[in-house]
Parts: sequence; structure tokens; C-alpha cells
Amino acid sequence: MREASLELFAVSPPGLEKLVAQELKGLGLSGEIEIGGVRFQGGLRELYLSNLWLRTANRVLLRVARFRALSFPELIRKTERYPWETYIPEGYGVKLRVTSYRSKLYHERAIKERVLTALGNRLGRALTQAAEKEILIVVRFVKDLCTISIDTSGGDLFRRGYKVGKGLATIRENLAASLILSSGWIPCAPLFDPFCGTGTIPIEAALIAANRAPGLLRSFPFEDWPNFDSGLWEEIKAEARSCENPPPEEPFIFAGDASDKALSATRKNLQASGLEPWVETFQIKLEELSPPSPGSGHIITDPPYGKRLKSRNLVVFYRTLGKIFRDRFSGWRLVLIFPEARSREFSRLTGLRFRQILTTEHGGLRCAFLASL
Repeated sequence: MREASLELFAVSPPGLEKLVAQELKGLGLSGEIEIGGVRFQGGLRELYLSNLWLRTANRVLLRVARFRALSFPELIRKTERYPWETYIPEGYGVKLRVTSYRSKLYHERAIKERVLTALGNRLGRALTQAAEKEILIVVRFVKDLCTISIDTSGGDLFRRGYKVGKGLATIRENLAASLILSSGWIPCAPLFDPFCGTGTIPIEAALIAANRAPGLLRSFPFEDWPNFDSGLWEEIKAEARSCENPPPEEPFIFAGDASDKALSATRKNLQASGLEPWVETFQIKLEELSPPSPGSGHIITDPPYGKRLKSRNLVVFYRTLGKIFRDRFSGWRLVLIFPEARSREFSRLTGLRFRQILTTEHGGLRCAFLASL
């Protein structure tokens, strides 16, 4: 099974497809950028490798079936042809996600019902959409061409497994990694997040600096597949562990926040990730901000805005941030994620000049990655 050619698709946050493609290239995998992700080929090794190592992707889909269907009986008949027993283990339920665009079969609920029937016919058992373990199946109709894919990641890849400390309005791990990777930061240079929340940005920076595979702390549904190659999987994980960098003598990644509760969550998450030696944490208010180490570096942060400021005055907050950065952080670069619609207002309030690196979505908002000039 190792040599079998599979069509794989790394699903990307909107606007970040190039980052995902760069990551795949770093793994020795060439891909073709499409809207919403990157398509690439491989066998089980490439499937395992991409799930283990991709920092910026949402998930990795395996495209199992592709055919034209103009009627519901045809949809059932053609769906039944494929080896779903390889990808839906005994005891697993399924979750179906269906879209249809300019196709004769346009009723998405009816498509879902027929695909579920076909899967049950092939597997010889009734399938539930509410099981303790479930596989996401993505069905996409475009101009009568049906593509059916299996989620090999078992949910979002941004769920690394270290988030034991909780908090409000936290940035997703893959967006934090994307912000860092697009910032120009070089590991070993100082990185400071003064509004760290639950510590996502500092922890993702530490993962990058340590060259640690982000998927090492979690499990994947392919581990239950009948064709799972446990020897290959252990070999790939051992290779990943062997190329990790040792912790630094002194931390060069810094996590600060004004909130005791946020810092407590950050420390719990650092402990769960095993990355405590890489990150120094401390309580600090906006007015007290200063470089945590000599020389230049990067402030990379998801600053508070909207409801997260609560009673604080947004205008005063960002004017103060801009003044502090100009007065105290000479030689530093400020990189952040902010609602795109308000990025000009933010720039005006801080008195700083920014360039827009990338745009994406965060918490349902269209957001921009901004870097100071």
C-alpha cells in the first residue's frame, strides 16, 4: 500500500494557500494551488507526513471518488463502487458535508441522504451521523461532476493537542503559525507577544523554532484504517523527533499579558506542549511595554479589539500602543492580525505605517496580516 498513488488535498484557510504550498514543498511534496487549498499526490507516507507536519492547513482530504451523476439512482450506484470499507472503520459514524453548484442534482439534503444510503449499502451496515467517532466526508457537485473526499485528519489540524488552558477569543493555531511564517521572523531572534491570551502565538513560534512536528500530540483516523501501516507511521514520527532542535540556554520567545487568568492558561498550555524552556512568561500592562531583550526583534500578536477591549477606550489603547512602539521599540517590527475593514483606522490611530501581507478569515471576520514599515 505504500506505493499507491493517492490524490490528496490540503485544505487551507482562505488566502493562505501559498503558505500551505510552501510547507508541502519543504516536505519534498510538490502541489498545485487551487482555490481553498493545495492538491498533491502521494502514498501512505505522504498522507501521514502531511498530517504530521502541516502547520497552516485546516485538514488533509483524500479524494476517493470522482464521477458524473445526473440522477439519484446513478449517484447511489456509482458511490457504491468505491472501497469505503478502507476508510470508514467499524464503529465509526460519518458526518457529511455537501455542496452543489450548477448541477442537475442541486438539493443538498437529498444528495446527503443518497450518499449515506450508498455508503451503508457498500459497508453492509447502517451508518449514523452521531457517533463517538466519526469520519467527515465531503461531497462536492460542480456542473454534474461529483467529487467525494474523506477527511484523513479527524478534524481540524489546528487542534494540536496542547490547548488545556482555555480563554476567550483565541486565535487558531494554524492562523498563528501562518502569521509567524509570513512575518519574516527568523528563529533565534527575539519574538514578543504582549497580548498573548492563552499563548497560541508564542507556543506556535516555539514549535517552529524547535522544528517540532505540530501533529505529534494528537491522533488521526487513519490509525484505525484497515490498511494502516503502523511501522511506517512510527518510522515517520521517529524521524520527526530525531530532527528536533534542543531548547535554548535562555528563552528568546516572550509571552506577556495583563491578565492573571490568561497567563495561567498560557503556562498550562506550555506545560502540555513540553515547550516551557523556549518561552518566558510575565504579567505586563500596555503602559509598561518595553523590549524584553536587547537588540531588535519582532512583536507578533493578535491585539484586543471590539468586545475584547471591554471598557477600555479603543482610540486611547491604540494611540498608546503606537506611541510606545515608536518610542521604545526602535529596530523592532510589529506584525499582527486585525479586521481588514478597520485596518486603515488602526494604522491612523497608532500613527504607524503598515503593509498588508495577507488576508484571511478569523472568527467569521475578514482579517489582514499587517507588518509595520
